[in-house]
Amino acid sequence: MNRRIIDRELTEEQVREIEAACKLPYVEDEDCPQIDPQRIPELWEEMMKVLAERNRKMAQRMA
Repeated sequence: MNRRIIDRELTEEQVREIEAACKLPYVEDEDCPQIDPQRIPELWEEMMKVLAERNRKMAQRMA
């Protein structure tokens, strides 16, 4: 596991918290539904646009 965030090492406590969180089950509720392209196509399209913009900006920073 990569133990760096931006420019610093994670503490052992932070690593343990992340590892514990990874073992928790995913629970979907009505306030935070899964973004399903079949059920909510307009939300899916908006998310894809946002991700594309984020990726474009990241690529510009790396160039």
